[in-house]
Amino acid sequence: MLRFGWLLLMAIVVVVIAASSQSSNTSGSTGSVVVVESVTKRGANKAPDFTFKDGGRSSSFAELTAGKVVLLNFWTTWCGPCRREIPDLVELHKEMASKGVVVIGVSLDQADNRVSLVKTFAERSKIPYYNFVDNLEFKLAEAYGGIQSVPTTFIIDRKGNIVQRLVGAMSKASFAEAVGKAL
Repeated sequence: MLRFGWLLLMAIVVVVIAASSQSSNTSGSTGSVVVVESVTKRGANKAPDFTFKDGGRSSSFAELTAGKVVLLNFWTTWCGPCRREIPDLVELHKEMASKGVVVIGVSLDQADNRVSLVKTFAERSKIPYYNFVDNLEFKLAEAYGGIQSVPTTFIIDRKGNIVQRLVGAMSKASFAEAVGKAL
C-alpha cells in the first residue's frame, strides 16, 4: 500500500509539472507590445510605415507585413466594443496565419502608463499578435487619416494598399469576409 501511495504521489507531481509547462507555453505565445518610434506616410492608399524596437532589434511595419494581408485594428483597453472584438481577432489570427494573414493591434490608450496597461491587458487576454502603442502624440492614427472612434480596422493587401476601413465593432464573420476580399 505504501508503494501505491508513492506511485500516486509521483503521478500527481508529473501531471502538475506537465500542466505548468503547458500554461507557461501558452503565456509564451502572447504577442509583443511595443512602442511606435517613428511614422512615415507612403502615398495615397498606401499603408503608412512605422518603426519600432522589439527585443532591442529595430524593425518596421513594412518588414513585419511584407507579402501579407494585414488586419490592423485601432483600439483601447477601456473600449467595450474593442474588448468584445478581441476573442474574434485572436481566433482569426490563429485560423488565417497559414494563409498569409497578420492581425495587428494599435492601442490608442492615453494613460501615462499606457505601455504597461496594454502589456498587462494583452497578457491577461492572451493576445498572441503584435500590439503597438502609438506613443507619438497619435502620429500613427493621424497617418491613417485620423481615428475618430474605436474600434477602427484597416484591411491592407499584400502590396501594402489600404483596401478597406471598418469603423465600429465587427463580427468575426465580417472581419473574415473583409480579409477574404484582400486575399
